[in-house]
Parts: sequence; structure tokens; C-alpha cells
Amino acid sequence: MKFTFHGAAKTVTGSQHIIDVNGHRIMLDCGLFQGKRKEAFELNRQGQCDGSSVDVLVLSHAHIDHSGNIPCLVKNGFSGDIYTTSATRDLCSIMLLDSAYIQEKDVMYVNKKRKRQGKNLFEPLYTKQDVVNAMQNFIGINYNREHEIVPGVKLTLVDAGHMLGSTHVILDIHDRETGREQRVVFSGDIGRKGIPIIRNPTLLTEGADVLIMESTYGNRLHPPYPESEKELERIVNETYNRGGVLLIPAFAVGRTQQIVYALHKLHDDKKIPHLPIYVDSPLATNTTDIFRMHPECFDTEMRDFLLNDHHTDPFGFDTLKFTANVEESKKLNTLKKPAVIISASGMMEGGRILHHLR
Repeated sequence: MKFTFHGAAKTVTGSQHIIDVNGHRIMLDCGLFQGKRKEAFELNRQGQCDGSSVDVLVLSHAHIDHSGNIPCLVKNGFSGDIYTTSATRDLCSIMLLDSAYIQEKDVMYVNKKRKRQGKNLFEPLYTKQDVVNAMQNFIGINYNREHEIVPGVKLTLVDAGHMLGSTHVILDIHDRETGREQRVVFSGDIGRKGIPIIRNPTLLTEGADVLIMESTYGNRLHPPYPESEKELERIVNETYNRGGVLLIPAFAVGRTQQIVYALHKLHDDKKIPHLPIYVDSPLATNTTDIFRMHPECFDTEMRDFLLNDHHTDPFGFDTLKFTANVEESKKLNTLKKPAVIISASGMMEGGRILHHLR
């Protein structure tokens, strides 16, 4: 059994690891490097894998630094199955399309300058059609169910508590070369306890012979989530009392849904005023629809919220509106009364949030 690390080594993006065992090649994650545009583009362009050499791919979760290179893998000859949860499959269907759109726009922008300089033009890493092709290889499987993905290798996915559909990957391997039974665990990205909507990370008690583990937040202590909700309550009320509009930059996947859910509870408990709340991000709107489709990923608190409090939609209430088009988004810039606007991007590097800040 041989391990090769093609990404997320000495860095936190570009997760891509290969296990060669029993004459088969298994890939764990297939992510893009992220960071400064030029540097990331070069890393991703140079780091392409021969897709035809890979038999099967196991995907831990949908974030682009773990999934974003899948269309390239398929484009480069991969024809095997991609195993992940159904929630991750559905999130990838929109997140990879969004990634393709961004790449096409970035290359178009860069090529305008290169054309004037007489330089060769770049091609995007992949197109929206490449994403459509790649999605045909996805197989959604349930948590805690064993599947043989190649002869002698059984896969189990357990909840990693990082985002909707995220997993720790467990591979139980009968190594035919040595005759040994070995367990390989790939952590993916690890969530923390107490995050709303989704369950806590699964505690793996049976051990592992090999552990491949991320440690992005290994030395950081996060405040308990209830403190964040209290802070949100305070800021909404202060902004309302000043007659202002509160702009909340938020990642479209995960963070927006957490904020909407928190505002829903504050609204129900009458801890914030009855004011309009807008979600202004097409990707966040589509992501929220996918969250609604996967209650199997919800934690006990969310299920109680739905069942005991007679709510039909954790991401919908009377003062909340998802903008439907560009015209509705532009109208938000003319608001004269207090309101809340949740928009992307979360780091304010692009997206509609920049227009609202002006």
C-alpha cells in the first residue's frame, strides 16, 4: 500500500491524496488550490493528474479546495465512480458550476490584457459543460453504511460535522500483498461541537492503522456558538435603533444558512425588531434549497425546531426575502428604513456585498 500526496501538504488547499493498493488507485478528494489569482491558477494548471490512472474517487465534502478539481479529473480521462454523501453531491452540482463560471470570467478578464500584449491566451481549467459531465460520475451514499468500492477495500462515511454532508472517510483494506487487514481514516475537514443545523463530528472510537488528518484550526479556540448569537442580537438591535441598514458579508454555503436560522429564532423569540431581512446571493439561495432537501443531516435541535415548534421551513419566515434577480438586488441600495442584508462574498473580495458597501 502506497500513499501519495498531491495537495494540501504544507498548505490548507488543494486537497488531493492517492492510495495505491491491490492494483487499484483510490483518490481521496480532488480540490483546487486557492489564494492569489495568478499563483493559484499556475498551481492548478501545473498540478493536473492523469484521470485515466485513477479507479475511484472518495470525496469528503463539497468545499472547492476539496472538490473543485473534479471536472478536470474527468476531463483528463477519469471515468470511475465518485463516492460521497447525497448532500455533498447536490452541493457540488451548484458549487462546481459557480467555480466554472468564476474561472471563465477570470480567464476572459486576463485574456483581454494578454491579447493586447500579443501573448498566448489562457483556457479556463474547465467549463460549465465539464461540470455537467463530471456530475454523472457521482454516487450518493448514506452515512454509516459499508460499500466495497474496489476489490478488498470497503468504504464507510461518517459525519464530520464540518458542513452539510461532510464526512470522515473510513477505508477497511485487505492488503493482498501483505495479507494484512488495515484501517485507513481520512479526516477531511473537521467540524467543531455546537455548530447549528448540522450534527457534531463523529467520535471515532475504533482506532486506525493510518490517519490522514487536517489541522487548520488545531491551535485555535472558538467562542461557544451561543455567544455569537448574542452578538448578532446586539448588533441587529443597535443598527435598528440608529436607523441603519446592517450588511452581513457571509459565505454562501453554510454561513448564510446559519445566520438565517439564528435570525429566525431571534425573530420568533421577539429579541429583534420586526424588520426586513434580505439574502442577496444567487449561490446562497440555491444552497439554501439544497439544505431544505437534506434533513437527514440536521442535528437534534434543528429537528426539534421543525417538529415541536411547528415550523415548516427553518430558512423562511415572514420578514425574510431571498432576492430573485439583479433588479431586486439593486433596489436594496435605495433602502431608507432599517433592514438586514446578508450577501456574498464572505471575505468581501467580490460579489454583491461590494455594491451594497458603496
